[in-house]
Amino acid sequence: MLFLTKLLGAPISLPLAGMKFVFQQLADVADQELNDESVVREQLLLLQVQLEEGDIDEDEYGVREAELLARMREIKARQRAAAADATADAEVSPESNVGARRRMVIETPFDE
Repeated sequence: MLFLTKLLGAPISLPLAGMKFVFQQLADVADQELNDESVVREQLLLLQVQLEEGDIDEDEYGVREAELLARMREIKARQRAAAADATADAEVSPESNVGARRRMVIETPFDE
């Protein structure tokens, strides 16, 4: 009976499972882009190369460098806050932790 339910539900559940996978991949990439220092470092290096090759002038370099350095400070602040939250969450039971990150779970028949 369970196999028949899965078979009949496949036209609906397969696209949902595919969408779930795609959304998870997008969330992972966005999270990595938002919290990865190496991406900002690469952008700073590229900016330096552009300045040396004459593609941008000193003024544009200064503005873009300031933006990238501000992003780097934000990333480091988020990392420090996450580390502090991790230590605080370890002391609070999961049931009483209202500040914990919320996740949306989409269940499909193929998740079993």
